[in-house]
Amino acid sequence: MQLKDKTILVTGSSSGIGRAIAIECAKTGATVLVNYRKNKEGADKTLKELEGVGGKGFVFKADVSSLDDVQELFKEIRGNGLEIDVLVNNAGESPTGNLDDLEIWDKEFKNNFFSAVYCISEFLKQRSSNDIGKIVNISSVYGFWEMGSPDYLQYTTSKAALSSLTCSLAKKLAPSVLVNAVAPGYTMTPGWDGSSEDELKKAKELNRIKRFVKPEEIASMVMEIIRNDAITGEVIRVDGGLHLQDIL
Repeated sequence: MQLKDKTILVTGSSSGIGRAIAIECAKTGATVLVNYRKNKEGADKTLKELEGVGGKGFVFKADVSSLDDVQELFKEIRGNGLEIDVLVNNAGESPTGNLDDLEIWDKEFKNNFFSAVYCISEFLKQRSSNDIGKIVNISSVYGFWEMGSPDYLQYTTSKAALSSLTCSLAKKLAPSVLVNAVAPGYTMTPGWDGSSEDELKKAKELNRIKRFVKPEEIASMVMEIIRNDAITGEVIRVDGGLHLQDIL
């Protein structure tokens, strides 16, 4: 896919991986739609940075875990005369939680799974072009069955559901819409703010590359997937080798 003059929505792009993806998209000549829930200052910074690389974009506020907000978001996008060609479902959270923390189950599935379902549904409804559409979901290396975490039950399960949705939708929507996912590992984002030096050191050591993955490295893979019209149904790990842990 040639991205010049295309329109790309990146949910949760006020910081971290979402911001990095938005900026890389802007470098291609695409119009980038920056989405935020609470962090307007961060979203405005993303817009400023993508304009700094010669791109153009718009900022839209919406809580994508809410169907009403998502429907209003797409209505507003259409009202600006825009039709989305590429959807990047990046928004999500990763709190810890135990099995009986039912409120966290509900919240995490809304944030990490249903947010993507809502956005994909509206994305498909608004499509009128015969050109190929693209969907890229940001899952997690912990969404793979062998990588489940006992401390992040809701997060890992919701991301596993997102990865499964990716493959099922790829079968359903091809060849008109190609659906893939990227599964990051330990990536240096604001989510690590407040972590101790010891926690950061342990996380680095678990990665085979002995450092954190950079948001820009996740964004680079997202761009490769968007450009390549022969990839669909893939969940591609970009985790610095985190999944290659030894069994002792």
